[in-house]
Amino acid sequence: MHIVHYNLTTTTKVGGVETFVWNIAAQQAQRGHRVTILGGAGPLRHFSPGVAVRTVPFIDRDRFAVGPLRRAYAWRKLAERLSMLPAAWPLLRDADLVHIHKPYDLPLAPLLARRGVPLVYHGHGEDFFRGDRQLMGWVPLLFSCSSYNAATLRQRYGREPIVVFNGVDTSLFQPQPADSTLRAALVGSGQFVVLLPGRMMPWKGHATALQALQQLNNPAVRLVIVGDGEVRATLEQTTQALGIEDQVVFTGTIGHQLMPQYVAAADVVLGTSFASETFGMALAEAQACGIAVLASSWQGYDDVVRDQVTGRRFSAADPASLAAVLGELLNDLGQRDRLGAAGHAHVGHNFTWQQIAARIESGYEALPSYERSGPREG
Repeated sequence: MHIVHYNLTTTTKVGGVETFVWNIAAQQAQRGHRVTILGGAGPLRHFSPGVAVRTVPFIDRDRFAVGPLRRAYAWRKLAERLSMLPAAWPLLRDADLVHIHKPYDLPLAPLLARRGVPLVYHGHGEDFFRGDRQLMGWVPLLFSCSSYNAATLRQRYGREPIVVFNGVDTSLFQPQPADSTLRAALVGSGQFVVLLPGRMMPWKGHATALQALQQLNNPAVRLVIVGDGEVRATLEQTTQALGIEDQVVFTGTIGHQLMPQYVAAADVVLGTSFASETFGMALAEAQACGIAVLASSWQGYDDVVRDQVTGRRFSAADPASLAAVLGELLNDLGQRDRLGAAGHAHVGHNFTWQQIAARIESGYEALPSYERSGPREG
């Protein structure tokens, strides 16, 4: 079967959805499928045997930021995706199945239906737009990356998606001794390293972590914030205003291949989102390394972190709650070790790429014959 993963940003950006596409494509090629990644013209490549990469030109969403579209971000993203379609369409002529990862690519569905080619939608977030419900009627199969995201899709589309979790590269993220040089650089004169990885977006909750660090009032703790994003400058200013600049390290973006070293150097890995988070990939990767994780009560983390079982939870957007649970964890090595071991087992049972590929294959195999005459009812 020729599977085409159609996603503009796979070859133009680095992120969770993009990582998913590269990894699942590689797994499907290993399972004997012919696999093509079709993305926007960009420099990013992850070479895998059996995976072809094709790119086509598109118009960047920022070029649509004129007039009434200046604040209509969803419509700009839709326009960006549609700008790729004329050059991409001829490259889909021999596809047996097209797998998309953003609703902005749903306009493909009725076009492919005329060819009798099923389009599979894989939900990873909450990017919706007016008209997507109608287009979803042409889609015979929905996947979702988490139980939380499945509930979102169920409410939006009135359809029952198949939950297929995000995967973790357990050959890369696995228990390993901490690099003493790296840990020394991160911890400085302190004793504990608390790692907070992720894009610096308003809903990611970095400010909650900074406020909790101040309330914890323990100079032995170093908060290491890995990543970059639109609120970094504000967070750096907050660090100064709270008087905790000596306890916070901003590393900037760290390459994916280096992340296991940073995770292994940590005592606890945090997830502080209070909205939008649909899975918690960084926490699952930390669990794969056997490191204790601490996540907010935001529902998007539920599949990864079960309180007192595979990690700990605190009340989302509540610095006092975070400070209390973090202080408890840092003072209890036995609890950290227990949670780290349980998290590692949890990943092995649920989140390996081999398991993810098998679940997707099972969904493909259950596809009904596609109705050429029009969209399905309901």
